[in-house]
Amino acid sequence: MKQKDMRTLIISTVLCGVLFGIAVVINKLSGGNADTYIPLYVIAAILNAVLNLGLSSNIVMANGAKKLVALGKWIMPITGLAYLIPQIYLLLFPAQSIMETFVYIFLGIIFIISGNYFPKNHINPYIGLKFPWLFHDEEGWYKTHKLGSYTWVLSGAAMILHPLHNLAYVTVPLIILLAGVVPFIYSLILYLQKKTN
Repeated sequence: MKQKDMRTLIISTVLCGVLFGIAVVINKLSGGNADTYIPLYVIAAILNAVLNLGLSSNIVMANGAKKLVALGKWIMPITGLAYLIPQIYLLLFPAQSIMETFVYIFLGIIFIISGNYFPKNHINPYIGLKFPWLFHDEEGWYKTHKLGSYTWVLSGAAMILHPLHNLAYVTVPLIILLAGVVPFIYSLILYLQKKTN
């Protein structure tokens, strides 16, 4: 592992610990049961280490879009911060609940950022749409990820707009359709066309 990657691993893990420590304190101040969250914090730190080690491998560094790989290495501290903000808000304004709103907005932003970098992704088993038939079809990989970039940005926008209308029976199926079903069907059609030709 390169020195830069090791530094990112250490800093992001320490940051996870600090953020989740603050979250425990805020939870206790608000009268919550912080002990139930401790295993989640440990799991998050372990996931951070696994993500950083996996994303530092040569195949990912060579084939993955650089900014998408960097986002993956910092996703656990970003998630910790995203969890902390609503906790602070609920401590200051206990009568209101913004957790669901914040989660939808946070996930929407992640989907938009990820979708933006999909077309720059080379074939790899770690980052991107991992349909098995795409790993041996470079043209299909790029076409599917180009379409996926649009559908993921649209699904991210749908997530961000969800709290404005709160129609989960519309938003959730739309997000699933855009983020998973449409790229899946498109890639399968490309694969079957290539196989018949």
